[in-house]
Amino acid sequence: MDRAVPFISRVRLKNYKSIAKCDVRLGPLTVLIGPNGGGKSNFLQALALLSRALNTTPFEAIDELGGLGEIARRAPEPADSFSIDVEATVPWGAKDEPWATVSYGFEIGAASRRGRRSFEVLRETGELRAGEQVWKFQVHRGVVVDDLIDRAVPDIEPDRLYLPAAAIHRIFGPLLAGLAGMRFYSFALDTLRELARPSEGALLDVRGEHLGDVLAALAVVEPDLKRRFDAYLNAAVPGIASVETRPVGGYLDLVFHGTAEPGDEGIEFGPAAVSDGTIRAAAVLAALFQLAAADGRISLVGIEEPEIALHPAAAGVLFDALTEASERVQVLVTSQSPDLLDRDDLDVSDVRAVSMQDGVTVIGEVDRASRQIVKDKLYTLGELMRTNQITPEPATGPEA
Repeated sequence: MDRAVPFISRVRLKNYKSIAKCDVRLGPLTVLIGPNGGGKSNFLQALALLSRALNTTPFEAIDELGGLGEIARRAPEPADSFSIDVEATVPWGAKDEPWATVSYGFEIGAASRRGRRSFEVLRETGELRAGEQVWKFQVHRGVVVDDLIDRAVPDIEPDRLYLPAAAIHRIFGPLLAGLAGMRFYSFALDTLRELARPSEGALLDVRGEHLGDVLAALAVVEPDLKRRFDAYLNAAVPGIASVETRPVGGYLDLVFHGTAEPGDEGIEFGPAAVSDGTIRAAAVLAALFQLAAADGRISLVGIEEPEIALHPAAAGVLFDALTEASERVQVLVTSQSPDLLDRDDLDVSDVRAVSMQDGVTVIGEVDRASRQIVKDKLYTLGELMRTNQITPEPATGPEA
């Protein structure tokens, strides 16, 4: 199967909540596995903060998480800054160079002077390579110290990011669009079930807002993709054949159609009448198959524990949906479910193990022994996970 070129290929974090340091490679599909409280969510949250900071401002992104003190690592010793660095691949468009590679990141820490700012962007760097051509910038506390973008961009406020200004030049435009276009989901059942005002063109939001809009657009613009959505929903929840949206007094409501025998009209359910697993399955599939993920407006879809409330027998269907979606958009999920990994055809390179060691989150490839056991088909990765035998492979090299 051809796999899409992943938008983000590498993530390095330092002093982000429970993560003292990590260097994680990502593929078109990456599953972070590990016990509850191990720090899986912190990894996704760091990428969400990066995206949010570029969509709004670093202040808004950090304030929503409780401020710098809630983000910078506290144990085993406190840190006064954190950093997020990524390596990405963006479309370049040249006949001989369809893709360009980019490295981008920043470090945010306490402000050097007391005043209206509680933090500053201590360092922000970007470098794009297309063939032998290189464009880059480097900013320290708002002062541009290196700029090879072929145009003058003034210094900025120390608590702002430079990339939005640099992206005015077409060179860094695709990077900003990709980073700002990442979407991360932690679905809330009450949000998924409530009536909502129609909002044409809306993307599925973090808690499941605009689910009806997303499904309505999918049915009209990409009916074949909507049929794939319904097929996966039916396979995950056999009692449900499909779901559609209907206007109700100026609002948009979801209508689930039950499976029916030939000649039977079937049964319809409102969102309040279906199980938690059904409504969550619809939201997960909507995140994966929404138009914006298929047409490139969304560069990466991150989902927290997509298997929650699903019957264990549906885990295989869910994994198939994740895999199919990763042909169109990069997919990153966290999971505690051994059932999701209970398959002989699983590519272990899609999985990263997460554990908590001495109060610090460790993330890495599945340990060598477990990889060999799976390769020899002695056990599945899910079976090893049930017996707590999977650990992250120790980091090696100069950055370990």
